[in-house]
Amino acid sequence: MLALASAGAGASGPGDRDGAAPWVVATYAYPQRDRAAAVQPLADYLARRSGHAVQARILPSPTALVEALRRGEVDVAVPNLHGYLQARPGEGAIVALPVPDVPPAQADRYRAVLVARDGLATLAELPERARELRLVLVGADSASGGFIPVAALRALGLDPRTGFASLDYAGSHAAALQAVAEGRADVAALAADVYDAGPPPGVRELWRSAPIPPGPLLCRASAAIDCGQVAGWLLQAHEQDPAVMAALRAGWPEFGDATAFTVAPPLQDVTID
Repeated sequence: MLALASAGAGASGPGDRDGAAPWVVATYAYPQRDRAAAVQPLADYLARRSGHAVQARILPSPTALVEALRRGEVDVAVPNLHGYLQARPGEGAIVALPVPDVPPAQADRYRAVLVARDGLATLAELPERARELRLVLVGADSASGGFIPVAALRALGLDPRTGFASLDYAGSHAAALQAVAEGRADVAALAADVYDAGPPPGVRELWRSAPIPPGPLLCRASAAIDCGQVAGWLLQAHEQDPAVMAALRAGWPEFGDATAFTVAPPLQDVTID
């Protein structure tokens, strides 16, 4: 069984009269973000609404989160977009839940960028020069620092794993930008808002994606949990417990100033390798 790191001290909410196992609400770890604090209010809220004990857990990565969800070790997940797409909601027991309702102006700013050191002026130069360039991504299952910009590179005929002099993973968007700024990499993929907050001298933007939608929450339907009921509770959370979304905003900058959940739109036009 996958070892899960606890995000809190045991179960929250009332114990189950029938002694059933607690539900597990889980997400994935991220540097400089207290994801345990970010999901605990959600776990507490679901415990209160359901009368069922709920535990909050943190997994090492979005991929590990989805794998645990598929195995039935997680009941409700807060994924990134990559994790959501990996889960293939609607197939099998995994169900899409509502998504934070990000204000339009903020949703428009959640994009990916490819940046490079001076000396590389345009994206069109990459295919010819890639073999001499060091590429850094945030992570293989990152959205804005991973599969979205990777898709742009593949559209140019470039395989990030074999088409560059080297490929490294920085672990965070700030670290990816810093790697280029300090000369440890030549090209980096990262979230546009991190770059826009303070483009370093000698680093230029080569490409910017269309807006990236956030990943809706996920639920694994079972005899123990009614995902439709959970979805309804999420849509009421802004009235019942505003702390739920306030905590999620603190854990995920891409949620912007969202105050409520909304029904997730179809995301068929977004794909992963």
